[in-house]
Amino acid sequence: MAGIHSTRLAASKAHRRFVAETRKAVRKMGWAIPDPISVSASIIGAQPLQFPVPPTFERAFGYRGDLRFLELGYSVRSRQFGYSDGADDIPSDESLWFWFLRHPVISTHVPESRYPTLYGSFSIEAQRPTLEQMMRRGGAFEIPHCLLLDRRDRIAYISQRDQTMILFALMEPEDADQHMVFVDGLLMSPGTEDYKVPPAVELAHQLRSFLDAQLELAKTADRADLAL
Repeated sequence: MAGIHSTRLAASKAHRRFVAETRKAVRKMGWAIPDPISVSASIIGAQPLQFPVPPTFERAFGYRGDLRFLELGYSVRSRQFGYSDGADDIPSDESLWFWFLRHPVISTHVPESRYPTLYGSFSIEAQRPTLEQMMRRGGAFEIPHCLLLDRRDRIAYISQRDQTMILFALMEPEDADQHMVFVDGLLMSPGTEDYKVPPAVELAHQLRSFLDAQLELAKTADRADLAL
C-alpha cells in the first residue's frame, strides 16, 4: 500500500511540476494566462472541424469525467488508442475509433493521408518533446495529431499533442489539481476510475445512428442541389 501511495504521489507531483513549468514558460514568452472560462482551443493553434458533435460522443468512448477539454488519439509510447483530459492516456475502444474516423461524415475532414497518426500510423519513431521544443516547435521530432473536443461548446478540433498538453496546463486551476485519482498506474480526474467498465452499448449505437443520419441529410441536400 505504501508503494502505491508513493507512486501516486510521485505521479501527482510530476503532473503539477509540468503544469507549473508550462505556465512559467508561457509567461516568460510574454503571453498572459487566459481565463479558463473564456479560453478557446484556437489559442494553441487547434483548428476547428466542421462536423456536428453528438451529445453523447465522449461517453460512447467511455469518458465519464467532467472536464471541459478531452483529447482522443494514439499514445506516442504505447501506440494504443485512448483519451485524456489532461493527465495520463486512458485506453478506449479502438474499433469504434476506426469506424468513426472512416465514416464519410468524418473522413473528409480528417483523411488518413493527411493525419496518419490519428489512425495509429507513425512514419518515424516519435519522441517525447521537451517543454522548450513544445513552446518553440524546434527540433526534428514527429508530433502526433489528435482530436480535441471542447465538451462545453460541442466543437471538435484537429490538434497536435504538444498543443493540447499546453492547453491542459493552462486550464488547470492555479492552486489546485483536477487530476487526483490514481488507478492502475494512471493519473486521472474524478469520474474516470471505472475506465475498464465498457460504456453502455446503446451509446455506440447512438453515435452510429447520429452520423448515419447526418450522411443521409447530406445526400438529400446534394440531390436537391442537382434538381435545381
